[in-house]
Amino acid sequence: MYQIILIENSKKIKVLYTYSREYDALYRLTNLGNKKIFFPKKQVYKNKILTKVIYHVLLIKKRTEKDKSVTVRDNYGKLLESFMGDPNWVVLGKIDYNIEEQFNVTGANRKLNALEIINNVLMPNLSDKNPKQVVILNNKLIIEGITLNMVTCKDITEARRLYNKLRTYCFEEKTIPPNNIIFFGTVPKKNKRLWYKKITTLTGVSHNRLYRTSSR
Repeated sequence: MYQIILIENSKKIKVLYTYSREYDALYRLTNLGNKKIFFPKKQVYKNKILTKVIYHVLLIKKRTEKDKSVTVRDNYGKLLESFMGDPNWVVLGKIDYNIEEQFNVTGANRKLNALEIINNVLMPNLSDKNPKQVVILNNKLIIEGITLNMVTCKDITEARRLYNKLRTYCFEEKTIPPNNIIFFGTVPKKNKRLWYKKITTLTGVSHNRLYRTSSR
């Protein structure tokens, strides 16, 4: 039996796939290694603390008497001894892995990743008569045209990272007229109260939530 398992910060999170044939397992591992991620997850909350995360995927098989694990290390060079020395499983391979980050967006009935935000929030109905502006408000991105949507990030750093990703995408996408999406950066402190009032009126989001600079 072969398993492909997800590792977060050198700890097993879950089994992604199970196979009976090595060929099938290796094929899947190769596909996972080639998977393109647009905006990777960099941090998660653990025990209420925002923690940096690094993901890997391991290919393991049921151990037999003569099996020996390949040498695997984390990103800091430390041996993953708990996996290499497992009495029941032997490690056949390891790849770096990324997971798409997802965000709460007002008006959406589920979390959206960055590409879905582009395709379903930023780009729809874009025109000279409906230009859109994007601003950073604490740990939120505000996308406003005829309608207003708020994207909530884990903290201010993530909000800036997402903002820069959207701005770079729009700059590189030559089909988008430059004046149809305007990126205004961070809302100045003197203007925040006006934005709080507008967002609460249009979305129903409370002021307490808007004041926060981090969210789970």
